[in-house]
Amino acid sequence: MKKNKTEIRKNGANIIDLSYEKLGLDQLLIYCVKKIIERGEVCTFETLVYECFSLFPEKFSLAHYPEWPDSARVEKSWRRCRSDKGWLSGRAKEGLRITEAGAEIALATEKILFKKTVINKPIKKTMNRTREKAIISYIYDTKEFRKYLLSERYDISDRELRSFLGGTLETPKRILIHNYFRYYQAARRLGEQKVLSFLRLCKIRLKKMGGINGTAADKKNLSRN
Repeated sequence: MKKNKTEIRKNGANIIDLSYEKLGLDQLLIYCVKKIIERGEVCTFETLVYECFSLFPEKFSLAHYPEWPDSARVEKSWRRCRSDKGWLSGRAKEGLRITEAGAEIALATEKILFKKTVINKPIKKTMNRTREKAIISYIYDTKEFRKYLLSERYDISDRELRSFLGGTLETPKRILIHNYFRYYQAARRLGEQKVLSFLRLCKIRLKKMGGINGTAADKKNLSRN
């Protein structure tokens, strides 16, 4: 039997710490994206509005009509998460994807919502390795890396690189560089030579994209990779 919105909202209130009002919109939205994808659904805009309002009605409802979702609030939030923070990639119409950086935020948000804590280092080490494996799995699933595997002569374009690094044309270079380092570190630690080779190609393209506008540390690290 299909549940209605009221039932879902009540269920959400029962399992989620009601202190969610203290969390930011973007954190809550990323958690919702994670839940949608984990269910095997495509994260479209309509699905995301429904999920956000169902689980967090106090944050995603209209100010004067709390029984209705505020789709504009969801719209602004997912765009910030994609363009400004690099937590999402893709388009809401076709289906949003969560980046590795976004997955970390979603996991941290989930711990707050359900009051979960990591109490010892071995668990943290296992979590780090799980995240690294998730990054590599993401890379293998991208169309850019698959093109590279088909032909080592493949020259990634600026637009393709931005998509691969979880960004758009509006995403600041610092976010792209940050995600590049995450990919590189994961590939190096797991000994993924094919991925490292592809990332060297990406590094060349990053340098051609008008220079590196990050910090001095970013420039130094990029030159060493």
